[in-house]
Amino acid sequence: MNKMLMLLSSELVAAGTLVVPSRELYKYLTDRVGNVQELEPYFQLWKPIPCENGLLEIVVIEHDSASYDVPKIPKLTSGRASG
Repeated sequence: MNKMLMLLSSELVAAGTLVVPSRELYKYLTDRVGNVQELEPYFQLWKPIPCENGLLEIVVIEHDSASYDVPKIPKLTSGRASG
């Protein structure tokens, strides 16, 4: 988010969008994925930064439902370095 804000305020880009999961969806994703609740404390920090010509937004995505009746995706080793 900070990098997009720097590019936007420098007028190197005209817009930036960060797509993050909701807190509810987050628990089904890998630990390396952030969520909107982690960013909320920074909204007041980013708000006063001037941006006259551009757009910076955060889009929160949510899942429709969850079911424990669906088979789990098996863990594979494809993509891992062999050694």
